[in-house]
Amino acid sequence: MGNWLVSTSSQRLPSMQNAFGRLLASQSTGEAILCSIFAAYYSPAVFFDIEPWKKLSKHFGLILLICYDICIFSHLFIALNRMCAICFPMSYDKCFNKSMTKLLIVISWVVPITVGLILYVYHDCDFVYDNNIWAFLFTQTPECKFISWNIDFYKDLSIVIVIAVVDIVTIIKVHLTNVQIRKAGLKGRDRRRKMEINFLKQAVLQGIVFVVELYTYFYLAWQYKNKWATWALTTVAWNIVHCSDSLIIIGFNAEFRKLVSSPFRTLFRIGTTTYKKRNSATADQSTVERRSTSHY
Repeated sequence: MGNWLVSTSSQRLPSMQNAFGRLLASQSTGEAILCSIFAAYYSPAVFFDIEPWKKLSKHFGLILLICYDICIFSHLFIALNRMCAICFPMSYDKCFNKSMTKLLIVISWVVPITVGLILYVYHDCDFVYDNNIWAFLFTQTPECKFISWNIDFYKDLSIVIVIAVVDIVTIIKVHLTNVQIRKAGLKGRDRRRKMEINFLKQAVLQGIVFVVELYTYFYLAWQYKNKWATWALTTVAWNIVHCSDSLIIIGFNAEFRKLVSSPFRTLFRIGTTTYKKRNSATADQSTVERRSTSHY
């Protein structure tokens, strides 16, 4: 629910009317689809032991892998967005204008879908439900083992490392700038900078959560022979990561917190404000046109 809330409501909130908000909405959509599959397909199939549903697991497994890659690519672009906003503020509007942001969103969806179809469909490498440990696993063919470890795992690990490096560079820049501000005897410079730093904290925390999930799913889970432990460190950990992303977003953003506490009133107020702005813009345009006509 949290991811669907962020996905469908972020573009209605004033603080999210920017590249960061659009990238965040795209990421939350991928996470919402992933969590919905576990809620609407996985949970009933396992709890009620529905065998016909379990036989469809490779199709849902493919969607899960694609959605995960959408999330991790979105995280990368969000990290780059934060670095650009903090380290290169003068170039930010050029690098992350509306067209460029839309292009990045398209890339974050098209690349995972294309890679998923090539690796998992063309090469017949299925990500299926294993009833012995209640988790999704790659089929144990030689080709699939190579794809899952040497391509899938190292791809995700490489992206996570890049995200970590970008975040560290951004954090160092924030620290150096704060030192300069204190030396100059200036107070918190402006509201926009505080908002950018808040977005950075949010992005860094989300990145840390992703690193933990990658470690538990690919390594820690297989150090235990107890299937409850394996299930907790794979399926449960995977869901906690993607559910916690929305909680982090809501926790760091006052507008989302207000939306959660009073959804109908907040949406009505935002909708009314947007309607007034559009009417005002239309009225201004009409006035300009009338003046232009009368002039001629």
